[in-house]
Amino acid sequence: MKKTIKWIIGIILIMLLVVGTQQGLKYYLQGPPRIFNAILISGNAESVTKGKEVYKDNTKYTKDYKYKVVSRMQKSLDENGNVEIGEDGKEVVYEIKSLIITKDTAKKMLKDQVLRELKDPEAEGIETKVLESIPNIDTDKTLYFGSEYKGTRLEINGKDIPLEYGSYSWIGYYPSEQGVLMVTDDETYKSIKDEEKDMSLIRFAKGKKDLRNAKDKQEINKKLINTQITEINYANVE
Repeated sequence: MKKTIKWIIGIILIMLLVVGTQQGLKYYLQGPPRIFNAILISGNAESVTKGKEVYKDNTKYTKDYKYKVVSRMQKSLDENGNVEIGEDGKEVVYEIKSLIITKDTAKKMLKDQVLRELKDPEAEGIETKVLESIPNIDTDKTLYFGSEYKGTRLEINGKDIPLEYGSYSWIGYYPSEQGVLMVTDDETYKSIKDEEKDMSLIRFAKGKKDLRNAKDKQEINKKLINTQITEINYANVE
């Protein structure tokens, strides 16, 4: 009887050890917690309004922003600077998108703590921290935020816009699928013919969530599924 009890206890301890190891490995692979107490929703005015309505019972406050998306096609070059040819015999062309906001909007986002920068550009993963300042924000240059500069250019209405590198930063926890962030002056922004879109920060009245928890993200997506939101992002603000 004693041997049986010891055997059962041994099995339980092994199971607990395995579970603990798995949890530790999971934490190591996923990195530290990515706590969020707010979401950023983007799209047309109607869809964003619907999204805000969904969260009206758990909203401490909202902040609204405007942005535009500029896209252009660019030929892919090989290491020798020659245009790459695909298996179909045609030139390889890909789309480059830029999410454009004004400098005033960038300053507002900075104050609202929704701009984040990569903690260590040399490390793997996307562990970030809140961006605290934007150098050259008051110059007349359009600022580019992304992984690498390498002569990145912005073309608006057939005109090349001079760029100055900002930092490895973006809006929210994750880089936007709508394009690399660029910050420009009011005149350049107004010259963009593309449709202006809405983005809103919804700060929860209560509750915090963790981006490493798939259920937390699924809960957000499920609640907003009928709003036709273009993109959902996340923030952690005071």
